[in-house]
Amino acid sequence: MINLLPSETKKQLRAAHTNTILIRYIITVVLAAAFLCLVILGSYYIMSESKKTAENAITGVKTGSSSYSPTTKKSNSFVTDLSTAKNILNRRVSYSKILENLINALPAGVILESPLSISSNTLNTPITLKAHAKSSSSEATLKTNLQSNSTFLNYSLTSVTSDSTSSEYPYLITFNLTINGAAR
Repeated sequence: MINLLPSETKKQLRAAHTNTILIRYIITVVLAAAFLCLVILGSYYIMSESKKTAENAITGVKTGSSSYSPTTKKSNSFVTDLSTAKNILNRRVSYSKILENLINALPAGVILESPLSISSNTLNTPITLKAHAKSSSSEATLKTNLQSNSTFLNYSLTSVTSDSTSSEYPYLITFNLTINGAAR
């Protein structure tokens, strides 16, 4: 078949065909852009709804935690009371430990004349004690033992006398001693 169409018409037909293809591409690009806009708007909507849900959850937690406020206050008060009790127990003085240290410091053959009464008033203040001994040399051992013990401070000998009324413990040792209140 012979193409009898004039060349101007052929050009017009080719241009019309090209224009049709261009219009299809433009419509496709516009539809793709519209689709992308819808996807972006949908994502934005979903994100804003998620944000609202998260903010509501945070608000709910904050209001819910306020209902625990009295319990929190009580627990904080209890912790404070426990730390106060711990401090008090750390500062207490074990009077039995002081007596035990004094008895352990007495050398063999030495006894106290009377029971020792210790109170908070006698801590860090000099007290006078009397001990009976089998020999006069026991005083040197007593002095060494008391000075080496951190519970006692400022040992000083007042006198060593011979007591003729007692045959088993004939020597009376009188000495001053300070009980260290810091050594617990």
